[in-house]
Amino acid sequence: MVVSNGDRGEIGTVADVLRKRAPLLELLADGPRNQRDLRDELGVSRSTVYKSLQELTEADLVTERAGGYVLTGFGRLAWQRHDEYVARLHRLDTGRRVIETLPEDRQFPPSLFERGRIVVPGRHAPERPFDRLSEAGSRADRLRIVSPSGMPRLLADLHENVEADEQNATVVLEADAVSRLRSAYDRFAAAAAADGLELRRIDGELAFAVVLFDDEEIGLFGYDTGVLIGAVFAEDDDALAWGERVFDRSLERSVEV
Repeated sequence: MVVSNGDRGEIGTVADVLRKRAPLLELLADGPRNQRDLRDELGVSRSTVYKSLQELTEADLVTERAGGYVLTGFGRLAWQRHDEYVARLHRLDTGRRVIETLPEDRQFPPSLFERGRIVVPGRHAPERPFDRLSEAGSRADRLRIVSPSGMPRLLADLHENVEADEQNATVVLEADAVSRLRSAYDRFAAAAAADGLELRRIDGELAFAVVLFDDEEIGLFGYDTGVLIGAVFAEDDDALAWGERVFDRSLERSVEV
């Protein structure tokens, strides 16, 4: 039995066993199993099941009782944490392309990707991130946006909602993006003058876009040489606090259009 006093080696052994014997642990998490049940459900040999149970017992993750083998209290908690950790890694891997567009010298809350919803363009759905943006935006009373891209479709929607007195928004854009919007949106002057819609310009380049939907949700958009790679949306306090800091710093550096 592994009796840990916090030694990294012993903890490492437990972590290795959790990873190595994950399929068996997943079965035991649902309830007691005897060796035959485990052998049949996993489709492995008797010796493999025996060796696996021996390793798990020595690590104090599993014990034998009248109904079969069960997770110990420590084993159940350790497995839950391990399962959550693997799930977070999978989510990070799903968002890898978006993560790689972000500046290496900037700190991002891990919870943004670990708990958020990753949305990337598809071969037959290139507008998917913008569709998700429109969906989330339609539910918000207030939008705060800082972006390297003008997003003409978004500005048109915002302008319409503001004129209908359904929404207000503050939008901070790169100077080049403002210029493109002037050309692309034929009601730009009316939008800039509309009460409830504040358009602002910032000098320099913005590495990514942040959209805050009320005080409840954040969207982060990653770009590569001006092309949208994907987005992540999260309702997480740490991610929201980070997004508000990003927006506030950009707002302070901006001027009204």
